[in-house]
Amino acid sequence: MKVYGLTGGIGSGKTTIRQLIEALGIPTLDADAIGRELVAPNQPGLVKIVQTFGSDVLTEQGELNRAALRQRILENPDAKHKLEAILHPMIRERTQAAIEQLRRQNPPAIVVEIPLLAETGKPDYIDETIVLDLPEAMQLQRALQRGTLPEADIRRLMENQASREARLAIADHVIRTDPPLERIKQTLQTLLEDRN
Repeated sequence: MKVYGLTGGIGSGKTTIRQLIEALGIPTLDADAIGRELVAPNQPGLVKIVQTFGSDVLTEQGELNRAALRQRILENPDAKHKLEAILHPMIRERTQAAIEQLRRQNPPAIVVEIPLLAETGKPDYIDETIVLDLPEAMQLQRALQRGTLPEADIRRLMENQASREARLAIADHVIRTDPPLERIKQTLQTLLEDRN
């Protein structure tokens, strides 16, 4: 049984592809969701973030003010490194524990969505890497369609992420996400079924 790391840039379809994988009966984990758990009120990640960045990264309700923290990171690469140094080891530890729990169910494979896999390096619990790929103009278009961030912020996020070339360089498998979903699903099924 292999553990796959699933990655791709903003707008590459990671969530949609992870849902397709789950529909095939293969368990998945989401590193971003694990990160969100760690920064919930009173959780260790949030405590360390406040110790490092101060209480102005909190809302009035004591929750993480993601917009304020994102703005600080976009403006200051050093802040980004500090945040990663806090959260990445915690996320890896929780992910590894979750993988060990899933292994006991003896699934055909496990897929872990790790958006920043190219930036942070492949953890030792990942056997192979699946990179979701599409042209950068299409990435931008899809990210804009979500309507959650202005175009300037999306462009800055894309600049701060690994380049398309860097992601492709770490790929064991590349899946283009611009074809129809049914074709992508068939590709995933072929890749993930009966892999030992």
